[in-house]
Amino acid sequence: MRQKFGIPPFDPEEFVPEPGQVKSGVYPDLVVHERKPDVTTTPRGTDAFIKGDRGSGKSTKAASLAIRLMEDFPFVDEMNANKVIWRGSPARSEWLRLKEWATVWLPEHATVEATWEDEDDGRYEAAIEDVVRDVRYYDDVLDLVDKLAEQKPGTFNVVYPDPSFSGCRELTEETQRVGEPLPFIPTWEADPSEGRHATPLTDWWFAFILARTEHGTHMGWTALIFDEVGDFVPQSARNSPGRRLWDKIDLLRSLWAESRRARFSQYYLGHYEENVHEKIRREFKWRIQMPDGSPNPLKKVRGTWPVGFDNIPMTSDLTSGLSIGTGLCYNTAKFSYFGWKDIPEAPADENRWLRARLGAPAELPASSTDVDADSNEKPEFDDSVFASWQNQMDHRLYVRDPGSGWISAKTGAVGDELASPIEGMAFEEPAVEDGEVVVRMAGSDVGSVVVACIPTTSQSFNSGSDIGGELA
Repeated sequence: MRQKFGIPPFDPEEFVPEPGQVKSGVYPDLVVHERKPDVTTTPRGTDAFIKGDRGSGKSTKAASLAIRLMEDFPFVDEMNANKVIWRGSPARSEWLRLKEWATVWLPEHATVEATWEDEDDGRYEAAIEDVVRDVRYYDDVLDLVDKLAEQKPGTFNVVYPDPSFSGCRELTEETQRVGEPLPFIPTWEADPSEGRHATPLTDWWFAFILARTEHGTHMGWTALIFDEVGDFVPQSARNSPGRRLWDKIDLLRSLWAESRRARFSQYYLGHYEENVHEKIRREFKWRIQMPDGSPNPLKKVRGTWPVGFDNIPMTSDLTSGLSIGTGLCYNTAKFSYFGWKDIPEAPADENRWLRARLGAPAELPASSTDVDADSNEKPEFDDSVFASWQNQMDHRLYVRDPGSGWISAKTGAVGDELASPIEGMAFEEPAVEDGEVVVRMAGSDVGSVVVACIPTTSQSFNSGSDIGGELA
């Protein structure tokens, strides 16, 4: 990988500490992992929040970091190469830069529809197994941990979460970190009218991190690279019934220190610190500031310090004028510049990305699939806002670009948070009214407008021309 992209071997001596700082460079401390530190000053796992706005090179940096973490450094006495876990997202595929080396992990209890979203040729079918080195399947979170343990150090693993949440609730029953089990409800088992709200797919990662920390010490050095962390642990998290996101974030906080001891490192990328819940921001020991034109925190301006930091070593603005390819790494005691090589996309992938839709398994228990064959109730929706998708078992309404998210057309359960495709309009919380789920959007110019009505027993789609007429 380093040969293909022209990345030289890592040399910790290049990161000379600034005058007056403590021994060793802060960036080597972050990427070099040792049980008993000799080259660095940090034992076992590390963590970092990598902050940068769009266009600052975050995706390229993430790929570069993955390559560094897979490297077995010859200046360390023990094997220290990480198994890298890249967060697979249905809506993003920046990992394609490293597809030749990627093992993609898919859930056994789900259907997977993969398509290319091409700027030039539109949408067409994709075969993931023809794109990557290998495709493997897992049964539940513990099965995934055991199978990853069999992987060799220095491997690149793209993991897609399981929409059936197999084994997730059971893990929270066993752990002593929560008072009662946490909810993980698949969309096809949700019923908002009975208070059973679907669990967003991103919540699966709480169970994976729990499984890796408490049951995965045999995996060896492991590094999780997780983009768009604000979607995972938002500052706006509430403890709403049926999801209990605040409790899940508190579970992640309680796992943090132990995860480092378990040789599990976590690297999260996001646009703004303020989007990430303060419970998690407080746990990061390292920060990376990308070249997005913003100034770094200053020692004399306490209001600029990240949450959880009790000191800042920088006394002047070092980052406002940085060019793409250079960043600043710092903790409470030291800082250093670092750079990375460009890792370009393959020519075939420059104008396309891979969408992997994860849905209900091909076979469900009879109680989940029995329906009233005589029912003629159909969801109605504004087709300028939603697009329909279905297979034999799962029906969804997806928000059209440039929006995002989807809602079940069978139950009205929101799978991924709905983001508006229309400037000046925002989705309201779906509400159950007269036996159906009503979805509205609101804006200052048109007020509140119905854009979808979903009977919870519906089994087919129908675009309603009378829905959302005020948006046309």
